Amino acid sequence: MAKNLDVSQPELFSQVFKYSPIGIALLSMQGKWLKVNASLCRITGYTESDFLDMTIQDILQMDDIDKTWDIRDQILDGKMDNFQMEKRFIHKNGYTVWVLLAINCMKDESGQPLYFITQIKDITERKLAEEDLKAKTEQLESFIENNADAILIFNNEGFVQRVNEAFVHIFGWSKEEVIGVELHLLPFIPPECSEEFKHSREQVQTGRSVNGVETKRLHKNGNLVNVLLTASPILDGKGKQIGWSVIFRDITEWKIAQEHLQNSEKLSVAGQLAAGIAHEIRNPITSIKGFIQLMKSGFGEKPIYFDIMTSEIERIELILSELLILAKPQSIKFERKDIRVLLSQVMTLLDSQAILNNVEFLAEFKPGATHLYCDENQLKQVFINFIKNSIESMRDGGKITLEVSSENDQEMMIRLADQGCGIPKETLSKLGQPFYTTKENGTGLGFMVSKKIIENHAGKIKVESEVNKGTLIEITLPFSN
Repeated sequence: MAKNLDVSQPELFSQVFKYSPIGIALLSMQGKWLKVNASLCRITGYTESDFLDMTIQDILQMDDIDKTWDIRDQILDGKMDNFQMEKRFIHKNGYTVWVLLAINCMKDESGQPLYFITQIKDITERKLAEEDLKAKTEQLESFIENNADAILIFNNEGFVQRVNEAFVHIFGWSKEEVIGVELHLLPFIPPECSEEFKHSREQVQTGRSVNGVETKRLHKNGNLVNVLLTASPILDGKGKQIGWSVIFRDITEWKIAQEHLQNSEKLSVAGQLAAGIAHEIRNPITSIKGFIQLMKSGFGEKPIYFDIMTSEIERIELILSELLILAKPQSIKFERKDIRVLLSQVMTLLDSQAILNNVEFLAEFKPGATHLYCDENQLKQVFINFIKNSIESMRDGGKITLEVSSENDQEMMIRLADQGCGIPKETLSKLGQPFYTTKENGTGLGFMVSKKIIENHAGKIKVESEVNKGTLIEITLPFSN
């Protein structure tokens, strides 16, 4: 049977002192080190002999020394028996070691103080983590409070926890009027944005983000404010959602600037278009006027005049019909069509012109979806325009390649490549400008009309060209729009 442990044995305390993972030391009333254990030497880097030649103030940070002596005096005056506080020791290598210092005063039988027993625990890692957290918290606080965008923080229940000064500035509502208010009761959400608001709320409540949604919010004075909304979940250290943040960027000035820019661009385009129309129509009208005057004077053969006048009037009609496509919304009848059939019909229509110009059609329909919703006649007009341009650009003949592919289930790519004369870079940049053309009898509106049709189908056009090598036109169309 094991013997009862005699805790009064001095040897037991000697073993605890020696092997304790916490630094332990005996200090005189004057703060001189009397005895230290190995753990304290490990924490501070000093040897036992180093300690015996020093006092506690030799390893304390300067501004901690006076506070330590104050504590010692209070203990000696009987105002406290022990004390625990955080201190900064200077490691032998010069850096700071944070310690939790516990001091107890040992007294003799008559109550006279003999020495201090100190327990010293290294808390440097914890203090550094606290300081790092404090620094990050201060950075976050500064970011939120000094941000030019309005920021709101919500808890998981949807109540506003805090707002920044920018929110007050942008929307006019004070912090007191919104902090603690539940999400759906916030006063700055206009009725017409209820569906958008509901959708955004559902997203962030299920842990998803909302990025850059353009919407409106109410100022306290009743005016609508154009904003860009971004909302994100807030997670704790374990990845658990504890709320979410919402950021509103005031884009009112930007919207006004955009409207001014668009109006300016519209006026500029209208001016260019008007000048172009006047120039293009004036020429045939001048010719018609001249022939009418000749007819009045009885000079020349009238049948020839009629033919020329008819030709000039037809040119005016062509210009006006193309302008109408650009000027007013066209009635688009979307139907599900096979692009292979549509392109085959266009190639058949232009086949005789191609043969006369020694041009060969090559069609490549890659595996994948081939049907899309479109206005068949309008798309035919686009491909007729582009293919005719390609034929006319190949004076010595060549090949026109039509390729259809669909790499995903969202859009189709149609590529038209020719071996024509190509388009110079300076001309390529002007492509689509009204009445700009390199053709002798062209109006310069064909590309504009084609681009407009593709945009009405929610598609995109890309043109690449190199002089004497040919031109590549890429048309991207969605399968549904």
